[in-house]
Amino acid sequence: MSVWSQVPSADDVQNLVDTESLTAWDFVAALGVVLLSVLIARLVRRFLRTVLRKVPDLSTEGALLIARAAGWLVILLGVVYGLVLLNVDMGPALMVILILAVIFFFAGQTVMQNFAAGLVLQGSPMFAVGDQIVTSAGEGIVKEVTGRTVRIETMDGEGVFIPNRELINEPITNLTELGARRTTFEIGVRYGTDVDLAGQVLEEAAASCDTTHPDPGPEALISEMGDHSIEFLLRFWHDPGILEAERAKDAVGRAITHAFAQHGLVIAFPQRTLWWGDGAKPGGSDG
Repeated sequence: MSVWSQVPSADDVQNLVDTESLTAWDFVAALGVVLLSVLIARLVRRFLRTVLRKVPDLSTEGALLIARAAGWLVILLGVVYGLVLLNVDMGPALMVILILAVIFFFAGQTVMQNFAAGLVLQGSPMFAVGDQIVTSAGEGIVKEVTGRTVRIETMDGEGVFIPNRELINEPITNLTELGARRTTFEIGVRYGTDVDLAGQVLEEAAASCDTTHPDPGPEALISEMGDHSIEFLLRFWHDPGILEAERAKDAVGRAITHAFAQHGLVIAFPQRTLWWGDGAKPGGSDG
């Protein structure tokens, strides 16, 4: 027996309900069951939200998604029981429901993928509401994680909605997870500079800024003897937020500029020397 032979025909669908034996009270009872299931669904959602929020590895948004799914399941069961009270032949009815479910599944495959990805995001430690993240779609503060999208707010005040399934399949940088970030400045000084003095000035300039974390303190290391300069790497820690990082870099940059001016230090820049040969004059000739 093939599966398709179990699919109800048009006549079967029309005869799903035995209308001759139904009374007004049957409709009232069926409606009451559906309404009661809606009420129970609300209570179940509220109960699950309260219980699941106590689970340490599950975020508030994840608990909300699970509670919603449970609520819809309760309503579905109420609708099915209401159909039973209306003397609906559940054999063909279940086949119709199954066919409709398959159609909706394939028609809403993207929605289902986003919903499943949302559950994964809720149960993973990648980020939470309030974190600042960087993705291919933009960077900003995570404001909401729903069954379909993650909403972030950029530093320019723009709302970006990213489909959940895209975040599952790409790298995500969580800027605020560890509580601090490090920035590295590349600074070159000209040859002949007292490198010990230059390194000390760089570290003291960075440390003098309120935006710089004192522990670990700034560190200036020679990284390269370049063509035009001695290259320093100045590393310093600061608050992890996007705007906080920009303010920290601005403060350190200004402090270095002032400190170099006070100590007579010069930030190197590429230079080109033109050589015309021994005794030759620019544009001239020996003849």
